[in-house]
Amino acid sequence: MEENKFQDIKQTIRDFQQHLEQQMPVIAAEVTALIANETTDSNTIEHTLDSLLSLTEMGVGEELYIRLLEYYKTIDPEGAAFYWEAFDGEGGE
Repeated sequence: MEENKFQDIKQTIRDFQQHLEQQMPVIAAEVTALIANETTDSNTIEHTLDSLLSLTEMGVGEELYIRLLEYYKTIDPEGAAFYWEAFDGEGGE
């Protein structure tokens, strides 16, 4: 009985991650646009980084987070350092 509950929980988590991954093309397009348009608005970039950081905590979005963060450090190195630290604190690279 306990094993079935554990398997159900694992499956629910997998299903949730799968659902999140289906949303990634939209988020990837947003990251691409921020970089391609050479967006320099820190609030806009940080809002997207906040969203991506939440996703990395759920096992998705790490590549996009790092990509946007690498761009952001060319605009605001101190702000980017904060986000690197937040990412590292969550088990990132």
